[in-house]
Amino acid sequence: MEKKKILLVRDSLMSVEQAEMFRFVEDYGAELKIVEDHPDFSYDELVKYQLQFETEGPDSVPQNEDILREIKDADVVISYFSAISSASVDNAEHLSAACILRSGTENIDATHAAKRGVKVINTPGRLAVCVSEYTVGLIIAEIRNIARSHADIMRGNWVNYYTNKDYSYNIEGSTVGLIGLGAVGSRVAKVLSTMGAKILVFDEYARPEAIRAEGYTPVTLEELCKWSDIISVHYRLTEKTRRMIRAEHIAIMKPTAYFINTARAGLVDEEALIAALRERRIGGAAIDVFTQEPLPQDSPYLALDNVTLTPHMAGVSSEEFRMTFAVMERTLRKYLSTGEWEHVVN
Repeated sequence: MEKKKILLVRDSLMSVEQAEMFRFVEDYGAELKIVEDHPDFSYDELVKYQLQFETEGPDSVPQNEDILREIKDADVVISYFSAISSASVDNAEHLSAACILRSGTENIDATHAAKRGVKVINTPGRLAVCVSEYTVGLIIAEIRNIARSHADIMRGNWVNYYTNKDYSYNIEGSTVGLIGLGAVGSRVAKVLSTMGAKILVFDEYARPEAIRAEGYTPVTLEELCKWSDIISVHYRLTEKTRRMIRAEHIAIMKPTAYFINTARAGLVDEEALIAALRERRIGGAAIDVFTQEPLPQDSPYLALDNVTLTPHMAGVSSEEFRMTFAVMERTLRKYLSTGEWEHVVN
């Protein structure tokens, strides 16, 4: 049996030691080849690079010639925050799978890969723990003015009276609408229901009876927006789901509703959301993801007093790589043992 070649692309967020963790594939008779892609990028440079290929596609960034060369005889390619171009896929003579060490698959054109017979594998749920915990914290910070009051004290102001004083309510007794009940959404639901919230769920990929079995109420997106006190987004961004939360959905939200997004900015009509916040047609928002990152100094978000903003860090944790590696390790071990792939997205 011919030895399989597994190509690992190491970027600036993967240390040499972390890359070496993938040596376990050699226990199965496979060859591991490591190539580097911008290993010296600063965090800001990486964010800019990542945002470009997430918004404009993996072919919009410069081609890495080392990847192009080494992928030619690779069976599997693994990427964390590096783009796998269509040219690289085309140059591969017997590539069977591209493994993306993220929940999304923006690193590669999955449609093009499928046409070339290449499966795209992701790592679902890799950040479910840290993103769900962060989401709950962000909800409470916005509703109870934790971040605002901290900022005021640091400025020398003692303030305990904010614009949402009449709807700075408790989680207990509130209605929480979750858009998506996947790995993150289900954890958020469990925590908030334990705190006494009623949970509404919109998820086109979950069976209504399965949602009810968890103790939650399946609803349409329109019903969720109309009835919820807190709305939290946990959907994957695809061409189908882009701007799925439109102006008409925001228009039917309660004037005391809070909108939370730790998923993807592209899921929401950002201009419509900002307009509703500026005109106080909804109570407030807590946002971790934006269509332009970092936020420009003239961003309309910065003129609002009814938002809590954080710099795309819901998935940032000292345990991020460990959790990601654990998911992919199980996937690769199964493939190398049985020839079967899990978590195929195309």
